[in-house]
Amino acid sequence: MTDHSDHGDDWYLDDEFWRNFGSLMFNADTFARGSEEVQQLLELLGGQPGSVLDLGCGPGRHALPLADAGLKVTAVDTSPSLLAQLESTLDGRDIEIVEADMRDFCRPQAFDLVVVMWTSFGYFTDEGDHAAVLENIRSSLKPGGRLLLDLVGLEYLCRNLQPVHLTEYDDGRILVERPDLTRDMTRLENEWMLIDGDRVHYHSFSHRVWSAGEIRSLLAQAGLAVESIHGDYAGSDYDLEAERLVVIARST
Repeated sequence: MTDHSDHGDDWYLDDEFWRNFGSLMFNADTFARGSEEVQQLLELLGGQPGSVLDLGCGPGRHALPLADAGLKVTAVDTSPSLLAQLESTLDGRDIEIVEADMRDFCRPQAFDLVVVMWTSFGYFTDEGDHAAVLENIRSSLKPGGRLLLDLVGLEYLCRNLQPVHLTEYDDGRILVERPDLTRDMTRLENEWMLIDGDRVHYHSFSHRVWSAGEIRSLLAQAGLAVESIHGDYAGSDYDLEAERLVVIARST
C-alpha cells in the first residue's frame, strides 16, 4: 500500500507528514542531543535570557530543556500533532504552547531571545516570506535581544550532499532520501520514501538554503546585526567541515 502526501509549497502544513516521519526525526536520541545542544547554546550566548521564543518548536526537543534551565518559554509550531506531543510531556513545566505560522506570529518586544532550531527556517518558496519572518522576529525581540538561527549551510551541502541516502532503523523501517540542490543552489529539493512493513509513505519537500554570507546579508536587511557565525553548538569555526550554520544576531 502506498500513501502519497505532497502539498507542494505548503508541505510543512501537512500534519500527515509529521505523523508519518516525525518519529524518525524526534526520538530518544535526538531529544538527548537537544538537551546537550541547549546547554552548549546557553554557554555560547554567555548568559541565560529570561524569556525565549522557540519558533518551529516541534515536540519540544529544545523547548523542554530551555524550560528546565529556568527560562520562560513560548513554543510555536503549525503542527497540531507535534504540539500535542509537546503538551503530553510538559510534566509540570510552564511552557506556553501556541499553534501558529511563524509568518504570522509576532509579539512586540516580548522576548530576550528567539531560537529557530534544526533548519526550521527556510520552508517557504516566496523569498518575501522569509523576510516577513525575520521582521516578526525583530519586532518580537526586546531592544538588544538576540536571535539564534540553526541552519544547514550551503557550503556543507556542496561538499557532502549524496544523491541517495538509505537509513535502516532498529524497528525494521527503511528511509530512502533523494536530495538535490536546484535553482542555482538556493533550494534543497528532497524526496523521502519510508518503507514500513507493507506500507510505503512518500513525501517530497523543498527548503531554502543560504551560504554564510547570504544569511548575514538577509539578517542585516531585517535590522538584525550578526554577532557571530559558528559551525556547531559548541562555537567551532564555520568552515567547509562544519555540519551546521549557527548564527547569532542582535536586534538593532
